Amino acid sequence: MIVTLLTDFGDQDGFVGALRGVLLSRAPQTTLADIAHHVPRGDVAKAARVLARAAPCFPPGTVHLVVVDPGVGSARRSLVARRDGHLFVAPDNGVLGDFVVGAELRVIAPGPHLPRARGVTFQGRDLFAPVAGALAAGWSFDAVGPPLVDPVRLLQATPPTADARGCARGRVVEVDVFGNLITDVPAIAGLPRCRVRLGDVVLEGPEACYAAVAPGELVLVVGSAGTLEIAVRGGSAAARLGLGAGASVACARVDGAPSSPP
Repeated sequence: MIVTLLTDFGDQDGFVGALRGVLLSRAPQTTLADIAHHVPRGDVAKAARVLARAAPCFPPGTVHLVVVDPGVGSARRSLVARRDGHLFVAPDNGVLGDFVVGAELRVIAPGPHLPRARGVTFQGRDLFAPVAGALAAGWSFDAVGPPLVDPVRLLQATPPTADARGCARGRVVEVDVFGNLITDVPAIAGLPRCRVRLGDVVLEGPEACYAAVAPGELVLVVGSAGTLEIAVRGGSAAARLGLGAGASVACARVDGAPSSPP
């Protein structure tokens, strides 16, 4: 059995080590796989995007433990989701993103799978890890607790689509560790090749890869999420342009139609 871990705990204080210890105590034969532990503190939306990238790469039967929980110790619910053969253990705060869509959901209820003595500041150790470990050891999903029909969902803007003229407007939704500006404009939204305006910069693309331009140059590519991405080969587009999440992006199809940026 594989259990993945996704947290905002960092790696300096032993918090991730505590999760690992609880998991291995409950399911000694488990293979533990880290997705990420440096999600910005309490950034539920970022964690949901990270999970969306990584979870589908694991085989069915994997248990995903997700603890990015700014509401720790509050009245917010805790849940287990089952979808496409995967199990997700997390706070009910939207951190599972679209994985709750079409999933079977259970509220984590008190029971013998949880330690009797539990604090309110480290529910990753005292609540979520024991449940994930029990599930990895073969505990039944149906025994987790009562069904949940109204999970918390993040408010997400509808991804932009191209209009009849082949134009679309979106925004930068994330800056990754390389300084790449990741947008919400899908590469297939009627824009097979486009001209993009971002701030005062205009780029045409997308190119086949980062190496399609010389080192230090800006490049427009299709990122791993399937959306347009602005990068600097060997550098940081965010630093170069002084832009980050929320920056507006305007695109126009290049096919002899609009000859100037939108």
